[in-house]
Amino acid sequence: MRFSTILVVLVLLCNTALRAQDVPLTLPIQGKVFNAERKLPGCEVITFKGNERIDTQVTDRGGRFQMEFGMGEEYAIEFRMEGFLPKRILVDTRAELPKDIGWIVPLAMTMSMLPSSKYEGADTDALDFPFAIVRYDSRARAFLQNNEYTADMMRTNGALLLMSGRSEKR
Repeated sequence: MRFSTILVVLVLLCNTALRAQDVPLTLPIQGKVFNAERKLPGCEVITFKGNERIDTQVTDRGGRFQMEFGMGEEYAIEFRMEGFLPKRILVDTRAELPKDIGWIVPLAMTMSMLPSSKYEGADTDALDFPFAIVRYDSRARAFLQNNEYTADMMRTNGALLLMSGRSEKR
């Protein structure tokens, strides 16, 4: 009797594992949008696959949003709200994932919006580029942002704030 119970459990586990392999992998994303230190409810979060708009949502009272991306595509997330500069994130899921990967670690994202009033007199075209690029990191076995790229965009942002400050003094 015991042997048959063990056999049933093993069959169920094998069937579950086989079914899990048939389910396509996705990248779950959970995030929050802030205005400095405060949560930013009502921020529009627009998702693009390639250049095609595929979803729009609005952050809840806690500034939260969530989404899930399929593998093998390039996505863009754009954050928009009246009184703030739009911000973009590029998420590239076209990675060669390890064959033994069973699930993908969810990506936690925190977005701080930039008040447009702070950039008066500065040419903000440089901020039309994505503020961060997210790709699969094989060493971490997770999707992570490219820290060098993000640091460059933060330096660009700082330079624009300086330009804006100088134009106000004139």
